[in-house]
Amino acid sequence: MNEDFDGWENIDWGIEIGTLEFDLMAIKSHNKANPNVGKRWTEWPKEMSGIILLPLGYKQSIWDKESPLTEKEESDLRQNWIDFAQFIDENDSISLKENTFTVEGRYGSKFSFDASMEFSIWLPPKTLERYGDSLRAIRNGARRKSNLGIHMEYLEASQATWKIDTGILDDGLGFCDFPTHVSNLELKQYEGWSTFVYPSNLTFPENLTELIELQIGDFHIWEILHEQEVKRRKANEEWNKKWPNGRPDDWMYL
Repeated sequence: MNEDFDGWENIDWGIEIGTLEFDLMAIKSHNKANPNVGKRWTEWPKEMSGIILLPLGYKQSIWDKESPLTEKEESDLRQNWIDFAQFIDENDSISLKENTFTVEGRYGSKFSFDASMEFSIWLPPKTLERYGDSLRAIRNGARRKSNLGIHMEYLEASQATWKIDTGILDDGLGFCDFPTHVSNLELKQYEGWSTFVYPSNLTFPENLTELIELQIGDFHIWEILHEQEVKRRKANEEWNKKWPNGRPDDWMYL
């Protein structure tokens, strides 16, 4: 064992602190060139609890007496983040700038999204700062339906959750063409606004890994979006049958 290795010497201080890019870089700095680490990364950054936000993704309040995780849960989550950092580092198809991921698909698609450590969600690229305050207010139980402007801000932030950018321009009417390499689809277009990919795992790093693998594969993700578009159109048809003259004009229930 080489006791002289110091991960701090590999820290890139040019990366913005408080971003996922910085935290993953800190993990990398303690593992990639570490002679004490094997094929799988295992080392958590030392003496950086006041600098990095992981594993929770946010700094706990001084009023929080207990951690939301057990000791084992936190240990497992740390390893999940370490595995994710290694996955990102070893994949040339992935780039990360601060909190924005860009992923090159196998068939030429270009996906992008923001990852929020604080809320453990993804959002459209370059929107994390825009929606942050609203998401915090929603998390803390605010609704503000008495104020239309603020209510609509909260609604917009909520509707941005789990949405990604597929990199395809719409036709001017809000619809995008499915790529030609996915030829077994019933529909030819999807609504450009409706590009949600929902998580299915227990932890955020596992969900991020699954999302990015779907994007790199550049095939099943389109089947997911196609199925979503089919359901959306069916729901619209049922809506129109129920309210043929339009829904009662009451924004409070939108």
